[in-house]
Amino acid sequence: MTDSPQDRTAKWLVGDRLACVLHLGDGSLAYELAEQGHEVVVAGDDVQASRHDDIMYIRSRGERLPFLSNAFDVVITPELREAPTALSEYARVLRPDGLLSAVSQTFDDSIPWMRKLREITGDRDVARTPVDTFTASGLFHEPETHELGTWEKLDLPGLMRFAESTKHPSVGEAELSRVRDLFMEYGQQTGFLRLRHTTLCVRARVDKSSLVDEVEPPDTLLLELR
Repeated sequence: MTDSPQDRTAKWLVGDRLACVLHLGDGSLAYELAEQGHEVVVAGDDVQASRHDDIMYIRSRGERLPFLSNAFDVVITPELREAPTALSEYARVLRPDGLLSAVSQTFDDSIPWMRKLREITGDRDVARTPVDTFTASGLFHEPETHELGTWEKLDLPGLMRFAESTKHPSVGEAELSRVRDLFMEYGQQTGFLRLRHTTLCVRARVDKSSLVDEVEPPDTLLLELR
């Protein structure tokens, strides 16, 4: 069976062995990693519930990570913060030779239905991760990059999830109701819409030689919802 684009992306971000992974933010990539057999912890201020039986969920706030040092083989972040505190925290919780990985996506807005979707939802406008962020910090080795372009089929629930995850923060639920009408206009005959996107992945190995004395992590709230 051919690996899906998300499957290949997940494998590249983590490497070629099973790992203990910290995924910052509650996203579908974490579920893919858990299905591949990795030990996954999801952390962030957007954690509201337990969504996967094999994932541990931690609600955390701010740039300080509520974990002991040397706790993870891989840290994955959907957007790489350049603040020194955040980068040093990523390095602190990584084990020696561990990976910090970031992933970002851009979408083909030239497709007619995508242009109309952007008129409804706006654009979150998430900037791509600059690869020099890693080395400039002095905490990571030279980064590697991997780019993958692919087409994806979106049914109506998939389109609604896509619209919700990529909308501008100022767009409310009332505007999202128009997305259903858009789907009926462009996807009624086939039952799906085709979305083209490009995924940029960046990863770099940690260099812990320049870290200062480690401190205890802040308090955390562990969600164990069943």
